[in-house]
Amino acid sequence: MSSSPTLPDNTVADAMANSHSDTAMEHILQGISAVGRCLETMDSKITDLSADSKSIRVDIASFQATVSELDHRLHAIENQMASLPDNKPKLQYL
Repeated sequence: MSSSPTLPDNTVADAMANSHSDTAMEHILQGISAVGRCLETMDSKITDLSADSKSIRVDIASFQATVSELDHRLHAIENQMASLPDNKPKLQYL
């Protein structure tokens, strides 16, 4: 009678923690990418304003929406970083 091998509990816990870390890292990287896109959008808006100095018009609502998205993404990254396992230095993920 052969029994299937089982993993010790700590190995299962480690595997689950690593899986959670991978998911958290994926969310963090997606968030960083989104922050980059927000910053590019803001830079583009500022460049457009600089190029047309005769009639400076700011699409305030659009700019504020971009800033709000940037703030939201940064908070999401911060929350994901906080959810990483404490047994690993958080800076190694960046």
